[in-house]
Amino acid sequence: MSITLKSHSNQQTGFTLLEVMVALGILGFIVVASHQILNTAIRTNETSEETIAELNELQTAFRLMDQDFSQMVQRMGRNEAGDRVEQYLISGRYLMESQYDGIAFIRDGWRNPASLLPRSELQAIAYRVVDDNLERVYKVFVDSLDDTQPRKHILLKNVEELIFKYRGSKDKWLDKWSQKSLPRAISIEMKLKDMEPITRVFLVPGAGDVRDEK
Repeated sequence: MSITLKSHSNQQTGFTLLEVMVALGILGFIVVASHQILNTAIRTNETSEETIAELNELQTAFRLMDQDFSQMVQRMGRNEAGDRVEQYLISGRYLMESQYDGIAFIRDGWRNPASLLPRSELQAIAYRVVDDNLERVYKVFVDSLDDTQPRKHILLKNVEELIFKYRGSKDKWLDKWSQKSLPRAISIEMKLKDMEPITRVFLVPGAGDVRDEK
């Protein structure tokens, strides 16, 4: 009885050139898609951070305005020539070299604990737009009897419009305020680049008396 032995040879299989090219193509597609997704995520994150920063700047600016307007006082100041200004609030188009509307007044509540600093708690404040920047300008001393330059702080950039309106005693909004008294409220309309116009209303501790208001 004979036994027949069968031998099995090991066969080595590999990838064909076509299979390698297909695999490389798929890998390249995955790399490109991943790169695009990563870039989109980075741009979205940067845009979100810029938007959050702009909103924070807006909130800071409006908070300062609210503090300033709510503590406005009926006190007349002096100009560089030493002459008394017969108004508590000065406003107008291009006031103080502003590109748009400008406003100036005196506020109380500038903290000076135990009177340690050589100044009062009154502060001369102004808002204006210069070089497309919303500036908060203030003086250490209320009366301008010397050549001391006012200090300024840029609150917002890329400002394209700034309009102030004033609430009178008959609850009518006025485009100008030329009275000695303080208005009841101040409305601010501001346009920033690539943003819709923003309007905010701030209360003012005034009666809004207007002699010629109709």
